[in-house]
Amino acid sequence: MIKKLLILALLVAPMSLCAQKVAHINYAEIVQLLPEFKTAQTELETLGKKYQAELEDMQKELQTKAQKYEAEDNKSTPPNIVERHNKELQEMQQKLEQAYNDNSKAFTEAQQQKLSPIERKVKDAASVIAKESGYAFILDDNMIEQSNIVINPSLVDDITARVKAKLGL
Repeated sequence: MIKKLLILALLVAPMSLCAQKVAHINYAEIVQLLPEFKTAQTELETLGKKYQAELEDMQKELQTKAQKYEAEDNKSTPPNIVERHNKELQEMQQKLEQAYNDNSKAFTEAQQQKLSPIERKVKDAASVIAKESGYAFILDDNMIEQSNIVINPSLVDDITARVKAKLGL
């Protein structure tokens, strides 16, 4: 009899360990409601416009020079001058490409620098709620949609409103 109870206990124990509380949250919705996100977004838009304007100016300069050299260079132009013009245009094209790469990298870094603390703030609030309520997992709604994860909504709590409240939204 004791052996049967022990075996039953050993079979039931792993099942109870698997029954962990799970919640889901819409991080993007919460992040977008934070005032600091709106500030960061405005700053990033301004920075993006500056980078775009710089690249457009460089592109216009390249096009202007190319048109000028095309009009100047003809059959009577010495080959060394044509070669110098072509080399200058290639260098300008390389500078434009380098500026594009540098601006893209700098923009990505600025985006990371500005948005990481905001995302961390939301994750910290969700973590506090997870600890308070005993959730083993909190899934991001957007990640669920992008993956092959299927959840039963009746078995999972939506804590988006609780996180908003925790953040004073």
